Amino acid sequence: MHDRAAEQTEPCTACGGARTGWAAQSVEDGRLHRTLEWLCACGQVCDRGRGPAPGGVREAVIARHGTHLLVLADPQTRSGAVPKAFRDVFGLSLVEAARAAAALRGPGWEGTHPEVRLLAELLASAGLPTAVH
Repeated sequence: MHDRAAEQTEPCTACGGARTGWAAQSVEDGRLHRTLEWLCACGQVCDRGRGPAPGGVREAVIARHGTHLLVLADPQTRSGAVPKAFRDVFGLSLVEAARAAAALRGPGWEGTHPEVRLLAELLASAGLPTAVH
């Protein structure tokens, strides 16, 4: 499993006291998962789900762990598997997936560690080797 988490502290929206939270992104069963868990004196709140992480979770993971760069081993590769991988992982439109595929074929595509590892696995299973930097 590939996962990354980041601790956060902010005022509780319910009681105003300090609450501590964890924003996490992981790959489980070949899919992205995300968790946002807050702990405060007034109670615990947890939001878990499958799919791309909401902006706040992704931003926290990037702030804590940085981004990774995914590149195709052969940038000249032309395959429908590239935009398909982006559509499968992120639910992108055809235009958005084409843009992401163009970035991957060019300087590379930046994402969180779980995102790039999952894309790399999907592309490898389609016969398209990649490198993660």
